[in-house]
Amino acid sequence: MKFTASLLALALLLAGSADAAHVQRKHGRRGPSQIYTPTPTPTPAPSSSAVPPPPSQSSAAAPAPSSTGTTIKRGLSFNDASLTSDFNSQQVSWAYNWAPSFEGNLPTGVEFFPMLWGADSQHTDGWSDTATAAIANGATYLLGFNEPDLSAQSNLTPEQAASAWMQFMQPFAGKAKLIAPAITNGGAPMGTAWLDSFIAACPDCTIDGYAIHIYDSATNVQYYQNYISDAVTKYGKEILVTEFGATGSASQQQEFLQQMVPFLDGLDGVSHYAWFMTAVGNLVNSDSSLSSLGETYVSS
Repeated sequence: MKFTASLLALALLLAGSADAAHVQRKHGRRGPSQIYTPTPTPTPAPSSSAVPPPPSQSSAAAPAPSSTGTTIKRGLSFNDASLTSDFNSQQVSWAYNWAPSFEGNLPTGVEFFPMLWGADSQHTDGWSDTATAAIANGATYLLGFNEPDLSAQSNLTPEQAASAWMQFMQPFAGKAKLIAPAITNGGAPMGTAWLDSFIAACPDCTIDGYAIHIYDSATNVQYYQNYISDAVTKYGKEILVTEFGATGSASQQQEFLQQMVPFLDGLDGVSHYAWFMTAVGNLVNSDSSLSSLGETYVSS
């Protein structure tokens, strides 16, 4: 599929001196938006109100990598598969694009994780056929809804998500690992509070793992480590950090990754993680070569 917008916009609203700051990003595919908890005061950036188009569901998943005896947790989140070309399977093992399929190619040996982004018909139409084809091509994971706890994203109540899960995700139980809806790190009723309500609303849901998103300041490493460790302890199944990012200068972001990548690699219970995101000016340069940040991401 082809996404039209390539510039990432950040709207940062400070909600009082003691409250969480709410940060919303809108991109050329339908997500994501994130919630920040209290941090050192960041610098606001311009906001964007553009509404991105839905993706097509035209391509099958890339085959799963062969086992090498070494677990690589690191992955890529992308809109444009061509921007992943300079990565290799010794650096990353998986990738996703917030959609059930993609156009183009991923590096050899990198597995694509299909996602059912939302529960509306533009996302569920064709999902079963696309997911079935992906599994036949070697996909071992299916990702659930994207940030249903956030109104700017898939925007589902726990009960709505539970109903949609049973209809669209549950049929694949035992055929691939089913990963619960990806939540923000927002405070109640968002974040883990939303996830707890979803679990309670769906006692018959097969959930093989949990996806979390986390954003904050690059200087607040301890918060990230505590938040992710708490999720591992609380939920008792594999945790996929399918989005994480950090505000700060280029050097602060590099220092952040130098601390976070070894932490995530060494934390039992975290099976996969992906920095947000594989885009020009972020992990890659305009010629698709790895940027300084990209080099830090794969070498830390």
